[in-house]
Amino acid sequence: MNSIVYMSTKQRRTISCSNVNYSPEGILHPDRVMDEYDLLYITDGSWDIIENGICHHVKKDQLLILEPGLRHYSQEKCTPHMRNMFIHCSLLPEDGLPSPDCLKLQKVTDCSANPKVAELFSQTVETYWSGRSHTSFRLSALLELLLAEVSLPDEADSPWMDSLTKDILHLFYTCPHRFFSPEALAETYGLSVRSLSTRFKKATGYTIHQYQIRLKLNMAHEQIPANPKRGIRDIALSFGFYDEFHFSRLYKRQFGYAPSVHRGMHGST
Repeated sequence: MNSIVYMSTKQRRTISCSNVNYSPEGILHPDRVMDEYDLLYITDGSWDIIENGICHHVKKDQLLILEPGLRHYSQEKCTPHMRNMFIHCSLLPEDGLPSPDCLKLQKVTDCSANPKVAELFSQTVETYWSGRSHTSFRLSALLELLLAEVSLPDEADSPWMDSLTKDILHLFYTCPHRFFSPEALAETYGLSVRSLSTRFKKATGYTIHQYQIRLKLNMAHEQIPANPKRGIRDIALSFGFYDEFHFSRLYKRQFGYAPSVHRGMHGST
């Protein structure tokens, strides 16, 4: 079973190097101990890399995290025509111990179902060599996205979250002005209403309708004090409610007070 790497989010990391390696004939991995992380993503072929006495067989579309202070090397050459992308990034004082401020990552992560990881690696390599303005800032931001993308979910996250549910949630988050019916979603994804509804509730704990109502009301709850001049009716319509009275009734049921009362709490008129 893969070991776990804990990487802090309390500070931004710096990238000292990022590049692409390609070997037509196969090469050995350097025998070394680094004072920074070596993130290695295999795009073609495979490589057996030993760290701290443990051999990690890394193949296409897998990410290996080699840690600071640990000796790593290979005894055998990688497969011919192996290609990889790598990032060398800084160690933070808070790394290594589980905490709410640390991302939890596997030593080896299979990224074959997540093309965003390879894309972020490619963008990092390009940014490192492009000489664009604010390169360090861009590199740190890309690295944060990359680490967040491959981090393991928190224990509170649903273990049943699948790609279909994630797609549906993406629709809810990015189109809050619309209500999506189970029937329309089932037709879009080629499933029965019952099958889709069961999968969604297993992943989120809510029905499709309940999740949308809860999300829209939470979004509106932030909008009301942030936009004191905006009418309650306009906010209700912007989140897909057919009138402000229906919106206000649901709002009061969820938060215990009406939207107008919430506005008054913040001294708005």
